[in-house]
Amino acid sequence: MRVRFRYTPPSRLVPAEVDALWALYATAFETTREAFEASLRRADDVLRFYDRSSGELCGMSLVSAWAAEHAGRPFRVIWTGAALLKPEYRGINALHRAGLWRLARERARHPLARILWFFDTFSVKSYVMLPRNELFEYWPRLDRPTPEWEQGVIDTLCRAAAPDAWDPVRGVIGCQGRRLKPGVADAPPDHPDPHVRFFLERNPRYREGERLPCLVPLTPRNVASIITSGVRRMLRRRKR
Repeated sequence: MRVRFRYTPPSRLVPAEVDALWALYATAFETTREAFEASLRRADDVLRFYDRSSGELCGMSLVSAWAAEHAGRPFRVIWTGAALLKPEYRGINALHRAGLWRLARERARHPLARILWFFDTFSVKSYVMLPRNELFEYWPRLDRPTPEWEQGVIDTLCRAAAPDAWDPVRGVIGCQGRRLKPGVADAPPDHPDPHVRFFLERNPRYREGERLPCLVPLTPRNVASIITSGVRRMLRRRKR
């Protein structure tokens, strides 16, 4: 199974394309059409995935990038949200390839910048992809506390993105009118994976729509880990 991806500014989407995105999004998320379209308009680009054979829309994400600063240190942010792939298209590195392409474009435009990937999630599946991709540096994480500067970056970005919903004491963004549908990414509190349990401890109200903010420095070492894990995943699929 192969997919192709396309980045499109939301202003260039025609009504039928927005309808298709909403139909896909509504399979996994509970919110209003109005809130969904407002999110589309705020993004720099809408990332869409299509089945190469049928042309069917099979996945999506919203992506934005901007310059920011904390404690006198400038950086670039790549933000992602509303990421979704139909179940049958997962595990084929679709998000990896599209993300690396977007990072390459950002790096070409800002060759010397520190680039950080920022997202917030109520899906345990989104969080555990960080340790499962064997990233060397990401926050928050199970085995050590978030460093002061990185925690400050998270606080700065969350205050800007959700000033009325960000709870710095608990480290989560409160409910803002959307959540995952029941059964999409549920996990029992006694799950055998310690990273899953860590997510549940940090964000116990994820079912209600509370989100855990995550920060990943896109360093050469982390990018190499993303590529390596993608190659391993591809080789495992070929052996099946």
